[in-house]
Amino acid sequence: MDLFNNKLKNFSGLAPIFPLPNIVFFPRTFLPLHIFEPRYRKMIMDADSNEKMICMTLLKEGFEDNCQGEPSIYKVGSLGYMELNNRSGDGTSNILLSGLAKVSINEVPANKDYRLAELNIISESEGDEDTNILKNKVFRGFERLSNQRGFPQIPKEFQKAIDFEMAVNFLASHLPIDVEEKQKMLELDDISLRAKILVQFMGSSIGVEPIGGLGRIIPGDPRLN
Repeated sequence: MDLFNNKLKNFSGLAPIFPLPNIVFFPRTFLPLHIFEPRYRKMIMDADSNEKMICMTLLKEGFEDNCQGEPSIYKVGSLGYMELNNRSGDGTSNILLSGLAKVSINEVPANKDYRLAELNIISESEGDEDTNILKNKVFRGFERLSNQRGFPQIPKEFQKAIDFEMAVNFLASHLPIDVEEKQKMLELDDISLRAKILVQFMGSSIGVEPIGGLGRIIPGDPRLN
């Protein structure tokens, strides 16, 4: 979609990092965030006056021991474009990011309260699978899961309107899967394999069997993401 690709054309390759403990941001999805911490309020202001780019990545386990410093992060994340920035009178903001691409993160020194990185776009492929069949399997799996657990149904019009990659990443973002397992799915460069893992997850109430060395995926708290 041009909505995503056009915004990458003149990207400098440098963006602030916004690491969080409970969110894995996938390309071609949207992420609303409430920004309240002073250093990230400054980050949003700076991004808004420049390229409007922010790199989202997941904090590694043990981040609590270094919250105010520079805790360890995963080196694969997603580059987001700030579509909206609604500022409140108290200095906080509600923003909306659109996921442009998966990126590798090379952190660089920054004379700022927040972190910066040089980012390289990571290409993804759809493999040799029939993506229409896989897309239908993904949505059928979600329908069965939503009937079982009471999740809201996804309108048929929406299912038809989005492409294979967006469908897979949308569900990967919102399903109650442990965030570290979501990170493993993000790091896969084969979107079809990501889709197959989702189908298996949705077909089981306790998780999925190991695929390609990923290990078992266990449903996490649905409030995490």
